[in-house]
Amino acid sequence: MSSSPAALPGIDGLDRRTPRVPDVVLGLLVLAGTLVKIDEQQSWTVVAPKSSVEFLIFVTAAAAFAARTFPVPALVVASVLDAVPHWLPIGGAGYHLSFMICLYMVSAYSGRRTVQVAVAVVFVVQVGLMAWVLDWRWGHLFIAVTALSVVLPTALGAATRARHAALLAMRARAEEAERSRHSEARKLLAEDRLRVARDLHDSVAHQIAVMNLNTAVASSALPDRPEDASRALLTVREAGRSVIDSISDLLRGLREESWDDLEPSYTSDELTTLVEEFRTLIPSLDVEPDLGTDARPVSAVTYLVVRECLTNAYKHGDHQAPIELALHRGAGTFSLRVSNTTREPTSDFVEGFGLRGMRERVAAAGGRLEVSCADRTFVVSAEVPEEAGAT
Repeated sequence: MSSSPAALPGIDGLDRRTPRVPDVVLGLLVLAGTLVKIDEQQSWTVVAPKSSVEFLIFVTAAAAFAARTFPVPALVVASVLDAVPHWLPIGGAGYHLSFMICLYMVSAYSGRRTVQVAVAVVFVVQVGLMAWVLDWRWGHLFIAVTALSVVLPTALGAATRARHAALLAMRARAEEAERSRHSEARKLLAEDRLRVARDLHDSVAHQIAVMNLNTAVASSALPDRPEDASRALLTVREAGRSVIDSISDLLRGLREESWDDLEPSYTSDELTTLVEEFRTLIPSLDVEPDLGTDARPVSAVTYLVVRECLTNAYKHGDHQAPIELALHRGAGTFSLRVSNTTREPTSDFVEGFGLRGMRERVAAAGGRLEVSCADRTFVVSAEVPEEAGAT
C-alpha cells in the first residue's frame, strides 16, 4: 500500500505546517458552536463556562486550530472530547464540529494508510457510541447522521487531496515543459552557432585565405611577370566581392527565418572553375576524371568539401608532390577523395575547425567522411547523397 508524504505542500507555495488565518477561524467556530447561544429575547449571547469541565471546549478549539499542522494528534484529542458528552454534561455542537474538522484535515493531509486506519477507527467508535446511547436501535436516524458526519469530512478531505495532487502535477508538467523549451532553445542556439561558424569558415575565411595567397603571388610576380600579378590581383578583387556577398547572405540568414532557403547551389561548371583556380596555385594538382563544364547541379556539401580539402592541401601540403582529386558521381551519391603530401610529419596533425565543419556538414547530409594520415600522406574521403544541397 503506497503512502503519501506526511506533509503535503500547499498549492499557494506555503507548507501545510505554517499556521494560517483560516485555522484561527476554525478554532473560533468551534468555540461559537458551544459558547454562543440564543437567549430568551431571541438575541445572540455568549454563555461562559459554568464549571471547570466545560473549559474543555477551549482544548477542542485548540485541536481544530492545530489540525492542519498536527492532524492525527488533533483528531485523537477531538475524538476523545467528542465522546465525553456521553458521560458528562458538557454538551455543545462545538465538540462534534471540532471532530469533523480534524477528520477532514487527516483525510486531506495525512498518508493514505493513516487515513484508512483513522477513518475506520472513528467510524466504528462514533456509530458504536451512538447505537449504545440509543439502546442499539440501529435503524435510528441519529445513527445515520453520525455515520454521515464521518463520511462527509472524509470525502471532502479526499477531494481536497485529489485537487492538490492534480494542481501539483500540472505545475510539475508546466515546469518540465518550460525546461524542455529552454533546452530546445539552447539546442537551436547551439545549432545556429555551429552553422554560423561553418559558414564563416567555409565562405568568409576561405575567401580571405584566397585573397592572402593571391596577394603574395602578385607581390612576387609584379617585377618580372606583371601579367601573372594582374591575374592574381583580379582574383583578389573577385574574392573581396565574394566576401561581401557571403557576409550579406550570412546577416540576412541571421535576421530572417528563411535561412534554409539561403543554402547555396552549385553546378559542375562552378566546381570545374574552383578546381582550375587551385590548379593555377598548385600546378601538381591532378584531377580524375575530367569534371566537365555542364550545368548539372552539384551537391553544395560536395562543393564545400572539395574547396576545404584543396585549401588545406595548398596551405599544408608539399607543392612539389602530386595532389590527387578524384570525384565520381554514382547512383545518387557523390564520392570524392583528396590525397596530398604534407610539408610536416602527420604525427603533428590536429583536426581544426575546417575538418570539424566538414564532418558536421557531411553528417547532417546523411553522408560519411573519413580522414587518414600516415607518414606524410594525408587523405580525405567522403560520400555525400546527391540531393544534399543540390537544387
